[in-house]
Amino acid sequence: MKTASKKLDKCQVELNVTLDADEAKAIVKDVEKAFVREARLPGFRPGKVPIELIRKEFAQGLKQETERMAFQKNIENAIKAEKLDQVAIAEVKDIKCDAEGGSFTAVVEVKPVFKLPSYKGLKIEKRDVTVKQEALDEQMRRLREAYARYEEEKGDAAVQDGDFVQIDYEGTVDGKPIAEINPEAKIVASGVGFWTQVEEGRFLPEILDAVKGMKIGETKEGVEAKFDKETAPEGLKGAKAVYKVTLKALRRRILPTDAEFVEKAKAESLEKFTETVRTQMQKHADDEEARRREDEAVELLLKKADFDVPGTQVRRATDGYLQQFAERAQYSGISADYFEKNRDKIMKDAETSAEKQVRLWYLIDAIAKEEKLEVKDEEKGRKVIDLILANAK
Repeated sequence: MKTASKKLDKCQVELNVTLDADEAKAIVKDVEKAFVREARLPGFRPGKVPIELIRKEFAQGLKQETERMAFQKNIENAIKAEKLDQVAIAEVKDIKCDAEGGSFTAVVEVKPVFKLPSYKGLKIEKRDVTVKQEALDEQMRRLREAYARYEEEKGDAAVQDGDFVQIDYEGTVDGKPIAEINPEAKIVASGVGFWTQVEEGRFLPEILDAVKGMKIGETKEGVEAKFDKETAPEGLKGAKAVYKVTLKALRRRILPTDAEFVEKAKAESLEKFTETVRTQMQKHADDEEARRREDEAVELLLKKADFDVPGTQVRRATDGYLQQFAERAQYSGISADYFEKNRDKIMKDAETSAEKQVRLWYLIDAIAKEEKLEVKDEEKGRKVIDLILANAK
């Protein structure tokens, strides 16, 4: 067997293999023996079909199997002979094998060869994430509101932030009911006895603003709202709507006293509960900062080492990203239409992320070898990133 190789782009090598007549004849003979052993033809016992008849009846099968065996029996030794650090076989072509000789060409994907960049002394920002009193107060306020109760209001009570309101509403665009423009847009078209909370993000902000200060039984007309150009239902993108809103009922939010708050939170005291919340917030902030610094370390490392990586590994990693996206989409209710409309961007983002991930794998492996880190593969990334951060400026 003779071998020759030529470097191609993107971590690929063209490997040419040539077999002499004796090597090829041996493969042809082995294949023919196997066909004689397995062939079943009328009038002949198993294993007794003449080779001339085998060659005539199974000519195409013999050719295909001979070529397959020529590749299978020699590819591994050919890769070793050329000292290729194989990742995958990307393509096999021009296979020939008969009694006169054989040859084939394989495109072999190999591991990248690159210069390991400096990874110690990287400038990685370290931010002060100490929980401020203002943030703690805000979190305690939210927790207290979570334990609030709501009481039915009568008479002249006016709507305030945080109240629950029951409203009737109906919207039009250019004088035409929204329900006629798009029957599927029910939630923004109209509602009868609709309950919502006067809080940001709960409902159309223009309607929530309009009901503030309203009293039970009061009606407001001419409440204007503008729909988003991108996310609004069909027929309403960028449209200006006008609503009529009537307040039917009002439930006032009553915050718990300190004693009630402590009891509901199952805490010993307000002071100890506040300290527990502070500790939890600080841990979350510290964890977030650690993840941010890790991400920064990875980005800096990738910027310092831009090299090609094997396409097979990138495709495999891309499939993994797309699978994760599909799972997130399923749980978050993203429609199939969204995927179809954004297919190109989703694919490009997945491929970009996958290429970075594969490159990072090679960098981490190279650093681990440089540092002589004797750890399991699943622990290697964690150890290397910790090392980089420990030596960062």
